[in-house]
Amino acid sequence: MSVMQIETLTTELETVLLRQTQAQEKLLDAMNAKLEAMRLADVEGMTASAQREGEIVAQAVAFDQRRCWLGVELCKLLGMPIPPRSENVSLRSICAKLDAATGHRLAELGLGLRERMLRVAETNRVVEAACRELLAHFRTLFGAFTHDGESPRLYSNRGAIESRGSVKVLDAVG
Repeated sequence: MSVMQIETLTTELETVLLRQTQAQEKLLDAMNAKLEAMRLADVEGMTASAQREGEIVAQAVAFDQRRCWLGVELCKLLGMPIPPRSENVSLRSICAKLDAATGHRLAELGLGLRERMLRVAETNRVVEAACRELLAHFRTLFGAFTHDGESPRLYSNRGAIESRGSVKVLDAVG
């Protein structure tokens, strides 16, 4: 095993973990901005935030691919078994094979990344719930605009309840 190669790879892994953590922080900021735009009904803000999220996720994917590659290379140099899928390389097992100081630094960075990812996942659940509520609201509004209020509501040949007859609000405004 080459000590220099291990040091080079662990230094790069530290950098990648730090950048992944920063990307998660940026993603969290973009998601919070999208939530605020949703609260304000700011369509342009929602669109801009969603675009920013996409850019950040693309960066995070690239960092994650590099992290996986570095994990496999470190496993090789440390004489560890290499899992069939590179994303299954355990940072903890790599840290256990390294000197205490390096292993501790990597473990701390991994823990910080995990915490940020959990915060992003929780915020994503909030965004998803807000989107579901907005969708239900818009469906109700759309239903109100497409029903004229005068025609009887009957079962259609598809089994759905529909109004028949007169012009509906959305038909009138195009």
